[in-house]
Amino acid sequence: MTSAPSPPPQDTTILAALEGSSSKEIIALLFRFGLAEPFFRALKERELVFKTQGLSTPEQIHAQAQADFKAKHQLDTGESLLAWCHSRGLKEDDFLSEAIHHYRLSEFQERLIGSNRASLYLRYKQKLDRVLYSLIRHSDLALVRHLYYAIEAGEMAFRDAARTYSEGVEAQTEGIVGPVDLATPHPEIAGRLLAMQPGALSEPFAVDGWHAIVRLEYRYDSEFDTETSNFLGELCLKAHMEAPMRAEVQQIMEWLAQS
Repeated sequence: MTSAPSPPPQDTTILAALEGSSSKEIIALLFRFGLAEPFFRALKERELVFKTQGLSTPEQIHAQAQADFKAKHQLDTGESLLAWCHSRGLKEDDFLSEAIHHYRLSEFQERLIGSNRASLYLRYKQKLDRVLYSLIRHSDLALVRHLYYAIEAGEMAFRDAARTYSEGVEAQTEGIVGPVDLATPHPEIAGRLLAMQPGALSEPFAVDGWHAIVRLEYRYDSEFDTETSNFLGELCLKAHMEAPMRAEVQQIMEWLAQS
């Protein structure tokens, strides 16, 4: 007796799963995996830029937009351009539309910043400035005081004390932390760094269950340059899209909940 033929193997690839899924099922997966927000944000961003009146037309900027986009992404050869497009599922013709969108997006962000440029810069300066500092943390206040006086008197190098005694991860870098913005450290640490001059050593202080000393090594003061303008533009864009995004995402979630 011959046995029945085996059924063909089931295709379990990602492509097969996507081909057999509806758009609703794929969107539900975006929510499940925490990918919905950046996806919908990108769609909303493109919608806003497309509908906004008064931005440069594609005919006016196509050459400059391509040049800027290639420079930003270091697409200086035909091969690198093809590889970039392929990695994003784009055809080469799609590159121009991406370049134009990003050029017009920059114009849109500049419009959102408007006359608030100076006040926005001052408001977010702590996120733009950078500090490089040294840190020692230990649970024993008496030891931290001893280290402070030894470092202040030049009897011990900060890096040696941090490497030997600090109980935080900074011991692995001889106490060095950064460069980071002033919004990153614990507020107790950030407050002291903000008031210190480079080279200054703080007296021991309590922070988050530890006793600590810090020394400001270097302060990188921000300037209102292209990078700063882009940062503020992103903040303004996010604030501009927050309310409509929240409403539309709620609509999508209600649609998904329908049987």
